[in-house]
Parts: sequence; structure tokens; C-alpha cells
Amino acid sequence: MSNGLKLGLSQKMSQTLKMTPEMRLAIKILQLNSIELKDQMFELLETNPVVELDETAEKPREIPLEKLTEPQGTEAIQSKEFQEESRDDFGVDWQKYIADSEATEYKVSSSYSGGDEETSYENFVSKKETLHEFLIAQLPEVNLSQTEEKIGEYLIGLMDRNGYIRHKPEQIAAALKVETSLVEKVLEAIQSMDPVGVGAYDLKDCLLIQAKEEGYGGDAVEAVIQSHLEDIANNKLANIVKATGYDLEEITSAIEVIKSLNPRPGAAFPSQSSDVFVVPEVFVNKVDDEYVVTVNEKDLPPLRISPLYKNAVKNKDKTEKETYEFIKDKLEAARSFIKYVDRRKETILNIAKSIVSFQRDFFDNGILHLKPLTLQDVASETGVHESTVSRATNGKYAQTPRGLFELKFFFSGAAKTTGSSDDISTLAVKRRLEELIKSEDPRKPYSDSKLVSMLKKEGIVLARRTVAKYRIEANIPSSSARKKHI
Repeated sequence: MSNGLKLGLSQKMSQTLKMTPEMRLAIKILQLNSIELKDQMFELLETNPVVELDETAEKPREIPLEKLTEPQGTEAIQSKEFQEESRDDFGVDWQKYIADSEATEYKVSSSYSGGDEETSYENFVSKKETLHEFLIAQLPEVNLSQTEEKIGEYLIGLMDRNGYIRHKPEQIAAALKVETSLVEKVLEAIQSMDPVGVGAYDLKDCLLIQAKEEGYGGDAVEAVIQSHLEDIANNKLANIVKATGYDLEEITSAIEVIKSLNPRPGAAFPSQSSDVFVVPEVFVNKVDDEYVVTVNEKDLPPLRISPLYKNAVKNKDKTEKETYEFIKDKLEAARSFIKYVDRRKETILNIAKSIVSFQRDFFDNGILHLKPLTLQDVASETGVHESTVSRATNGKYAQTPRGLFELKFFFSGAAKTTGSSDDISTLAVKRRLEELIKSEDPRKPYSDSKLVSMLKKEGIVLARRTVAKYRIEANIPSSSARKKHI
């Protein structure tokens, strides 16, 4: 029998998904934040003649900022700036298409020069690492617990473009409903990061951090920074000599050191600060006993198809063929764009409403009541794909009564509970673990097994190795190492 090769034809059926131009457009529009979307809408106005501003459109009603930041029980920090039938609105298998759309970075044009001519958005799409990104990347390196890292993310989010946090620890603690000492601990960790001087409250604080890092604590440099920056500005060196007791040479040398310090440690990074670029995508406002979510459309131009061009297409016989085809193409492009802008709004609104509903306890009681939440939870609730939720929340912010938060902030892991249908956030579990250890008798510290038993009585079920893991992550020694012989 011959073992030679045989040639032949065979048929095989398979299904493949191909990304159409409309699908690409849907993905791109969904991932835009409001500033980028505004740029794209004005570019459409400039490049597509069938699109015009709808002067008859009702202007979005602006909600007063003081209403949005109304404190609940404690004074919340105000930001400087500021369901239908279940279906996936974009009709796209996001999981398969995202990889393709991420192959090339989608940059938006900033050709529109209206409004504030002083403001440039070029840095907004820069590939360079921003100050916030640089600091967030350092958080795992400064020995913070997971709860403290979350607080660190919040603090970094409050930072302005120069690296300052213009809020007192007491204000931040009140907004997050945690102890002031916990905020101070995290703030101190941030102030130990690079660039040196970030996380300061004011210029004096910023210079003191840098001076101490350079080894000038407790000498003329620190004394001058503490009380005599205004005297330096007015060249009143005699006043400084008299008040500090240091001689003129020491004061002159101290001033040279101070001049070498950086008063704006964050300014060297591409700007993406909340006072310029972070515009809330949604507003969460407490009305009576309910949280109302609205989409921020304040700066988005209302677009419509020009009636003139609609009529030109209707009167096909009276329009030249080339002109007709040109107008038809432009109409299709405009309609697709406007359609997906509307669906983007609907998708973000539904997802934000779902997040607020899931995290009601956080809005009522603070960060320790942040519940476990996954992208899949919200996807199931809103009837969209998990990757749709990811795109709709990434880089988009909510202005809430508790401050300004990226929507991604509200997603967290979970721990099992007993006696309740509600899980509890791992952040809250770790915080409770730390509280139990803090309250123990130092002569008889709790073992990991004892902590498991104590947490179980509170309805929190954890394995002993998980408690040990959380304890180590919080930088807490074992019970034998914590024991004090008094």
C-alpha cells in the first residue's frame, strides 16, 4: 500500500468577528473622558459640513457645587473644580475587540481654540508619566496596609499640579470617616516619596520637608523657613539675625540653601491636575434620602444634522450625483457619531447609578464601609459586557458629597461573612484587624488563631493564613514579637 501524500479539497465552517468602522467608533467614544469628547465634537463641527450647533437645545441645568459637596454628618472636602431594558448598548463583544483597539493609542485632537485660550490640553494625551501616576506607583513601596493605600490614592487625587495637598488632615479624616492619625500616617508616607516635597500643605511645609531630607533639620535653615520667609522676600536679614540668634553668615548660608530648594516639586511632570483637567463625568447629589446621579454635559456642544443637507438628500433628483454622494457619506458619519455619543451618555449614567447603589454605605458612612465590587457585578446589573464597564469607568470621575473620585476607585475585593447576605470589603476587614490588635493587652497579644475567632464572632470568616497575610501586609509583627514583658 502506498504511503504517498494525497492532495484534496475540504470545506470547514468557522465564525470570526470582524471589527467594523462603527464598532471602532463606539469603542473610541466610550473611552473618551468629557474633555476629550468635547474636543472631538468641535472637530466634527469643523470638518463635517452637515453638522451644526443646535441652538434650540435645552441647556443642561447646572447643579450648584455647594449642593454636590454638602457634608453628611461631617464636613466633606470640596473639590477645587470642578433603567431601561437590559442590553449591551454598543452591541459589541468587547472582550474580543478591546485588544485590537488598544494596539494603537487613540489620541484626540485639540484643534478647537474656543473658550479659555490660555489652556492647553496637549499634555492630557501625553505618553509621559504624570505626577499622580508616578506617586501611585510608589504606594506599594512605603509599607502601607491596603486601607492606607486607598487613603493614599485619595490624597494623591487631591494633589494640585505643583504637588501640594491644600486640605488639612482633619478635613480629610472627616470626609473619609477615619482617624486623623491614620491620614497623618499616610500623608507622612507620601511626603517620603519622590519628588521630595510633594504632599505639603503650603510653601513652608514643602521647604521644610526638603530641608530635613537634605539634613538641615534643627539648624538655621529650619529656623528661617519656619518663621522668616517673608523677611527673606523683603531682604530683612537683620530681623532674622535678631529673632533667631544665628549670625549673619549663618543666615546668609541658610538662605542660599533655601533658594536651592524646589517650591513646586510636582511642576516638572506633565500636568493632569484636578484644577485643570479632571472634570467630573457624573455628579452624585443627595436629595432628601436618595442619591441622584446626573451626567455632566455642561461644556458639551449640542449637535444636530443641518436641515439644509437633510433636504438635499431627500431631493436626490435635484442634486448632482457627486454632491449627493458626498452629502450622504457625511450624513452617515455624523449620525453614527451623534448616536454613539448619546449611547455613551446612557451607558455611563447606568453604570454610575449601579455603582452608587452598590456603594450606598460608603456614601453614607465613609471609606471603611466600602463594599466589595467587581466589574462583573456592575456588568450583570446594567446588562452590558464587563469590558464595557471597564472602559466606561477608566479615567472618568464622579463629583460626590464625599469628594472627587475616579469611578474605578469603587471596585474592591471581598471577604466572606456569616449571618448576612452582604460581603464586606477587604479594606474594611484589614482596618478591623488593625483595630483589634491595637486594643490588645501587650502582655497577652492575640495570636492569628485568636483573631480568626474574634472576627468570626463579628460575622467575618477568614482562614488563619489569610489573617496572617493581612497582618504582614499591614506591617504588624507576630504575637510573639508584639509581646511586652512589663
